[in-house]
Amino acid sequence: MNYRLTPDLAAMAALLTILYFLRKRHPQERVDLWISGLLFIFLESIAHAFYTPKGQWHLSSHIVALDAYLIAGGIFLWAAAKPLFPHKPTLYYLFLNAPSLLGILTTYGLDIRTPGIYRLFIVCGLLVGAVSPFLLVRSWKLGRAWWIVASQICVWGSAWFFASNGMFRDTAYIPLFAIYLAAAIVFQLSLPSKSLGKVAIVLGFTIWALVFLFHSWVTNRPQYIDIAAQIWDMQKFLVTIGMLLVMLEHQVSSNAWYAFHDHLTGLPNRRLFEGRLEEALRRSERDHTRTALLMLDLNGFKLINDTYGHDVGDDLLQHVAHNLQAAVRGPDTLARLGGDEFIVIVTDLPVDEPVDHIVDRCVARLSGALCKSVNINGNALTVGGSIGVAVFPDDTTDEIFLRRLADQRMYQQKRQIPVNS
Repeated sequence: MNYRLTPDLAAMAALLTILYFLRKRHPQERVDLWISGLLFIFLESIAHAFYTPKGQWHLSSHIVALDAYLIAGGIFLWAAAKPLFPHKPTLYYLFLNAPSLLGILTTYGLDIRTPGIYRLFIVCGLLVGAVSPFLLVRSWKLGRAWWIVASQICVWGSAWFFASNGMFRDTAYIPLFAIYLAAAIVFQLSLPSKSLGKVAIVLGFTIWALVFLFHSWVTNRPQYIDIAAQIWDMQKFLVTIGMLLVMLEHQVSSNAWYAFHDHLTGLPNRRLFEGRLEEALRRSERDHTRTALLMLDLNGFKLINDTYGHDVGDDLLQHVAHNLQAAVRGPDTLARLGGDEFIVIVTDLPVDEPVDHIVDRCVARLSGALCKSVNINGNALTVGGSIGVAVFPDDTTDEIFLRRLADQRMYQQKRQIPVNS
């Protein structure tokens, strides 16, 4: 065993453990794939520690290391592609193209140096690689399929050249170069911009791809082997640290979002509403327009909540929020103040239209959204709503009084509803 690799294995294990516990606290599907890919990289590192050119574990450790690289690369590519491409076709594509690649890497790991065997796998890989994108063309754009086929031809053509000239190491490593370079490109496209973690991940996979590309060249130049050995391990840690950073950045972003949004419905909360209202009134005053404030309280929600339970009540609130959001114009703001209370800011209303017309139109739009029946667990549920409206500047120019007036008018309607509501 190569004991010089023990610190690297310990560091990799520590990073994987951190990633695992972060994933348990904040479950994400892509993180499960990242961990799976990194576990195969960890397996490669263990196999590499047992690898010696003429040792007892030479063949088995070499095969495990090469195949682990391939499987990890496929998992990483799948994880990177999920936000951009249809899930099932992409997964089918990776599965269809994997056997030929596994065949080449396993053949090389077994120290078989017969060109014919490599050519057989290359031909199979080229045929599958050329046909499979068009089998999935219903889900992929035709132009994208042609680009994939062109890439397959370049990779398999290079592999054929290397195999025909007895350059078997290059034959095995050129597909790994292509997979890890593809992962770098797709991660660049799929991860959020302005992300430090993204920089580390893309850089790590790019270095990884270049390590595979120049592996044969470095092996034939002993003076570079020590430097190459250091670089060989660096990208593993770059990618792992990058993934940890992306998770932390996502959590920070989520915390910032939830600070201004309701957890149940995803609507703006009271804090964001207050800022939006202040901004809307300031703009209305500057542009000489009207702003309407509509306070809405559901009728019949308490009875549904008591009858069917809080889970159904939560589902109903989510459906109501969705229906109300669909009825609100893009520039306007729908917020949830808490419980079954919602509020709407309607901006940029004209000053030359009778205010009663404006109020009736706004109320009719929201009432129509509330009248839609919602099916939850086989129960058709419907709620109504009491709506109070105050208009700036017709009713008042004071923000606090505007809110109080809309609230009072809403409760005037509410008092006419039976107590169960």
